[in-house]
Amino acid sequence: MSRTLRVAVALATAGLAGTLQASEEVTKLDKVVVTASRTAQSVDEALAAVTVITREDIERSQATSVTELLSKTPGMQVAASGGAGSLPGIYLRGTKTAQTLVLLDGMKINSASSGVPPLQYLDPEDIERIEIVRGPRSSLYGADAVGGVIQIFSRRGEGKPHLKVKVGGGSRNTGEYGLTLNGRSDGLRYNLGANVYETGGYNFTIPKENGDDNDAYRNKSVFGSLSNRFSDDLEIGLAFSHSEGKSEYDNSPSFPSDATQPFNLFRITNVSTFADLAVNDIWSSRLEVGYAEELTQGKSENQSTGETTDSYWSETKRYSSSWKNDIAWHESQLLTAGIDYSNETYDGNREYNEDSRYNAGVFVQNSSSFDGKDLQLSLRKDKNEAYGYKTTGSASFGMDLTDNLRFITSYGTAFRAPTLGDLYYPGSSNPNLKPETSENIEAGLKGSVDIVDWSATIYQNTMDDMIAYDSKVSMPVNIEDARIRGVEFTLQTQAIGWDINSSLSLLDPENRSGVNKGKVLIYRAKQLFTTDFDKKFGKIGLGATFRAQGKSYADASNDTEVSGFGTVDLRLSYQFTPELKTGLKVVNLLEKDYQSVNGYRGEPLGAFVTVTWTPEL
Repeated sequence: MSRTLRVAVALATAGLAGTLQASEEVTKLDKVVVTASRTAQSVDEALAAVTVITREDIERSQATSVTELLSKTPGMQVAASGGAGSLPGIYLRGTKTAQTLVLLDGMKINSASSGVPPLQYLDPEDIERIEIVRGPRSSLYGADAVGGVIQIFSRRGEGKPHLKVKVGGGSRNTGEYGLTLNGRSDGLRYNLGANVYETGGYNFTIPKENGDDNDAYRNKSVFGSLSNRFSDDLEIGLAFSHSEGKSEYDNSPSFPSDATQPFNLFRITNVSTFADLAVNDIWSSRLEVGYAEELTQGKSENQSTGETTDSYWSETKRYSSSWKNDIAWHESQLLTAGIDYSNETYDGNREYNEDSRYNAGVFVQNSSSFDGKDLQLSLRKDKNEAYGYKTTGSASFGMDLTDNLRFITSYGTAFRAPTLGDLYYPGSSNPNLKPETSENIEAGLKGSVDIVDWSATIYQNTMDDMIAYDSKVSMPVNIEDARIRGVEFTLQTQAIGWDINSSLSLLDPENRSGVNKGKVLIYRAKQLFTTDFDKKFGKIGLGATFRAQGKSYADASNDTEVSGFGTVDLRLSYQFTPELKTGLKVVNLLEKDYQSVNGYRGEPLGAFVTVTWTPEL
């Protein structure tokens, strides 16, 4: 039996199929992932391009947002319409935000109305790890996984009971205050915490016809996870997170800044539960049930009188469930099969013609391993209440060319149904939209030479009826034919004690139909480059990040160009004692004046300090 199947079966029969932190109890692996195939396997043996952001990576980066963490992922372009709390755009391999499925502990959190996940409100303090799988995964996860899947895992209890007290502050009147209790006692694991993050912000927009006002942001969050292992065969647990606060943004240029200050009040709640059961020596089963709620209230405050008026409100909810089974029916074969169901609803002051729909899907995958070769075949059928049945499939193959060189190739289909907002938002919707469909083919090599790990991947994603917003008609439309070609390179190594992680992505995102045939797709940069440097000098940690991206276009006709840019961030930490640590982060060290979205400033130069105390109880 291959190493991959040994790990998957061992985790499954131990009742740990979704519990990544327990992998060290089975075997020693550099990194174990579950998102690529919905089963546990090592990153090296995954038949997909996978990036893992660990808890260690999160703490070392001193990141205060999920989008900041994602910005260093190979093939990932982050475009933010402002600073903290503003709406993020994530373009994974040239696909837009709504074409990437985002999961929190296995449950989808993409908005039922817009398709955009509320990543800007999630607290990094509640995250154990993030797995980013590039390439379509509709054959396992259903709709929206056109560009890939991002799965975020909540922190779980580990080790002796201990507190974490965090206090920070810095430029733009920024402050952060957090308290977390974490630990493990026999079969019981717990992580409970609360955090407040606030900043005075900066003026987002360009030009300044509407003044030079700063746009503040405040987020109060509580989170936690509890699980208990009742026996060697059964574990049950839950995770929850709740964030609420206020996010200011700039008025349109037609309103002077001293007239009104628009802002959003938000409330985000996510709850997920799971039960892992080892039925017998070869069969394990996992049941998940989740609930997600997102409430946004748009308001505006008169700067002269202080009077507040309501502009809109929107609330979406999603109930979801999943039942997954792993069956090792042969020493070289692992069958994964299950059922997914979700029901999403919308409510708000803007009435939709339809305000709810369900989706049910059944999937099956077989993983084979033989003589240094691996093969995965998967098939899924979905029933969407609005569009009927959709079938997707994929085939992936990997083989060891040498002990240090591996070849991987895959083919997969995907689809995305228009959101409720795409279809029914009054005044800017299109009830005649067709679902998107895509075909993706890719091939790659990954290997290692001494202390260097590297990979190179080439891919092509061909999309029919791609959904894009057309500003000329003020509604979403189908682009009959679009094609995204790309190549990705990654490199991890050590040089003179420095850990170096670099990636380069070259993209050709083309509209291939209509009046804009041959034009570059909106906001897709053709070049992306990131590199991270980190080194320990005793108690001192030093690091830097350089990010660069090429130019992009803000309109389908490519008349409005957004210039390329490069930024440098620095970080420094000092470990006074095993329990006391301080950190310093400097963003945009070179004071680069840039924008990733036309008319919105990137984050200016700033410095931020944190102090963390982690006493055992």
